[in-house]
Amino acid sequence: MNTLSNGAKLKIAELLKPILADQFVLYTKARNYHWNITGSMFFTLHIKFEELYNELALDVDETAERIRTYGSNAPGTMTEFLKLSGLKEEADGNYPDQFEMATKIAEDYNFLSARINEVGLKLQKEFGDEITAGKLYSIAERYEKHVWMLKSLIAKN
Repeated sequence: MNTLSNGAKLKIAELLKPILADQFVLYTKARNYHWNITGSMFFTLHIKFEELYNELALDVDETAERIRTYGSNAPGTMTEFLKLSGLKEEADGNYPDQFEMATKIAEDYNFLSARINEVGLKLQKEFGDEITAGKLYSIAERYEKHVWMLKSLIAKN
């Protein structure tokens, strides 16, 4: 059994903070799109975006609680999230069309699942933290499925 030192836990918490930030930015984007979707796929995407932001709300909480479990404060302001996140918000007043919304959400999930997998591997190799890595891999698997489903929805064939 691998017992993590306090120093290792704090380093792991620092690796989780950008993931939390990405999850929160994506949560906000999915809510924005849910509110502002128009077009022929309104009902499908309106419902899908709601499913996504509800799931992300739970994921945000789980990631933040893991950070807290390891003795660090979880970032909790938009300023912190935007500084830590690799994702970008929409410009004020920019509401893309339904296809672009689905594409952007899929791209964000793709970015986030890659980041999560990378951190999970680091947690396993450098710290032997199988529990946190396992949690991350489970989240990444769900996010990869969202990429596939969104891309399939808007495929032009």
